[in-house]
Amino acid sequence: MSNVLFKQRTILIIACCLLLSFILLNVSSPHRLLVIEEAKTGKVLWQEEIFASEWFHHEYIHSVEKSIVIEKFKIDDTGQIFAMESWTRSFGAGLPYELKGNLQITDGYYILKDIYEPIEILHMQPSHLHLHTFHFRDEVLVLSEPPYTRTHLKIYSKPLRWYEYIYWSIKS
Repeated sequence: MSNVLFKQRTILIIACCLLLSFILLNVSSPHRLLVIEEAKTGKVLWQEEIFASEWFHHEYIHSVEKSIVIEKFKIDDTGQIFAMESWTRSFGAGLPYELKGNLQITDGYYILKDIYEPIEILHMQPSHLHLHTFHFRDEVLVLSEPPYTRTHLKIYSKPLRWYEYIYWSIKS
């Protein structure tokens, strides 16, 4: 009788371990990373955990207008990135021309706010000729310098599976 109970308990323990392994390997956690990746190679150049309702932005000098452009983004609770604001000094070549959201003029900037345009992947290729920066929390990356400059970059939100989150937490 005790041998049967031992076998049943062992099978139950093994089944629980397999179930836990399945969950850790296949189920996404609520945690996400904001990733900057080299598009051609898939090499991750920068990543940081991001939470719902957090914002990030990039600032650059427009190549034709030679004026500062600021584009602000927000992540929602599903990990979707939304273009939220666009700050420009004019509406010249290659700059926003569609009126989405609310327009306001502040300190010489035309500011389109509350755009809520969903973006799966933000593509960009920073130039080495003009300053281009990426801002997240208190961190500023200079995209107009290596390894980012002259590189087709992809910026996106990546869900973490539980085992990835555990690894990420230990590594960080």
